[in-house]
Amino acid sequence: MILTFGDWLIDQQSRQDSIGELARVSGLQNPEMKSSRRKIDEHKNWAKLVVNNVSPGYIEVFNEAWQEFLLAKQIAKSSLK
Repeated sequence: MILTFGDWLIDQQSRQDSIGELARVSGLQNPEMKSSRRKIDEHKNWAKLVVNNVSPGYIEVFNEAWQEFLLAKQIAKSSLK
């Protein structure tokens, strides 16, 4: 199974830092991502969701969270090998 940002973000809700705060924002809970025949750009979809649902100060937090997510995804992928 491939780790998604939404799943990763849910796991971060108990953190006591800005990423934990971002994970607890109600507008980011269980988002409905549009399905498409095209390859999904997960980062673009989440960036749009964040920009439309949180205060501008969280944009930098989202970028930090995305980098942590990419690292976690890479680790998860390499552990499957």
